[in-house]
This record gives sequence, C-alpha cells and structure tokens, in this order.
Amino acid sequence: MLQFTNLIRQTGASLLLAATAAAAPVHAVTLETGSYSNSGIGAEFATPYDNFVVTGGTVTVAASSAPVVVSLGTFSFEVGWNCNTCLLTPSFDALIDLTVDGVTKQIDLPYSWYSSGPTDFLAFATPAPVMFDFGGFGSVTVAVESLGTLASSGSTVVGSVNATVTTTPVPEPAAVAMMIAGFGAIAFVAKRRRR
Repeated sequence: MLQFTNLIRQTGASLLLAATAAAAPVHAVTLETGSYSNSGIGAEFATPYDNFVVTGGTVTVAASSAPVVVSLGTFSFEVGWNCNTCLLTPSFDALIDLTVDGVTKQIDLPYSWYSSGPTDFLAFATPAPVMFDFGGFGSVTVAVESLGTLASSGSTVVGSVNATVTTTPVPEPAAVAMMIAGFGAIAFVAKRRRR
C-alpha cells in the first residue's frame, strides 16, 4: 500500500509540474509603430527647420512574464537657424499609432519646444502606458520611455524610441485541466493518508 501511495504522490507532483510548465505557452506578439512628423516647431516665421520626426518600425516579442525593452523606431530632431529672440514655447502631442496583433491604439507622446538663443530644445514628458487586453488570450502593456530633453545648436539629434513591453499570457484550457487534475490527485493522496 505504501508503494501505491508513493506512486500517486509522484504522479500528482509530475502532473502539477507539467501543468505549471504548460500554463504559459510560448507565443509571440508583433508590435507595429506608425510615424510622426512636425516641422517649423517654435518658428515665429515660416521656416523648414526645427523638425521632429519619429519613424516607426516592427518588432516581434516573445510572450514572457518578464518585461522586455524593445526599440519601436527612431527619432530625429533637426535644428536650423537659431532663434535668439523667440518667445514662443509651444506644446505638442505626438500621436503615434501602435498596432499589436491587429489592434491599433495611439501612443500620446507630449513635448514642448523652447529656445535659449544658440540652442533649441524639445522637452518630453513620459507618455502613459498603452494596454491591449485580448480577453482570454492575455494582455500586452507597452510603456514608452521618455526621450528626456533633446538639445541642439544646429545639428541633427537622433536616437531610438524605446519601450518596455510586458505580456501576460493566459493558460490554455488543457493546461488548466491538467493543473486541476494534479490538485485533485494531491487532495486524493492527502485524504487517503489521513485515514
């Protein structure tokens, strides 16, 4: 009888481990980022300078319980003639499309322009995270990192638009059934042991 009990315990433990491993199946999500452009920022007269451009890209991320940092695309801030007497300090919202597995939402990247004579600046706030809820298939949260403050005295500043992507996979029905069976086996063994 003792051998049978040990066999049940080992089987229950194996089922529980298998259910846990299968509860988070590996799949991937594709993120597609749109583009954005704003020119003549802060100019008090028509000018082709002081341009801010985001060029989006496509990235595929494996579903994982750990957050992953990815590049959603690139940015550039081009400065031309400097405005030594500009008084404008306009603010903008860069609305950039973000598509995750066919669902599109927008990243709202707020920023403002100002000048201190020989140097022009773009100051960025941290955008709110964008969440995609796929119901029974899990969720994806994309938190875009702030670009900070970009400064230029006439050159072009370039860089990456980075984000932290967090996926929350949902267990598949077979994995849940296996986990319940494992718990049932453990409960059965515990009950038989008490007798």
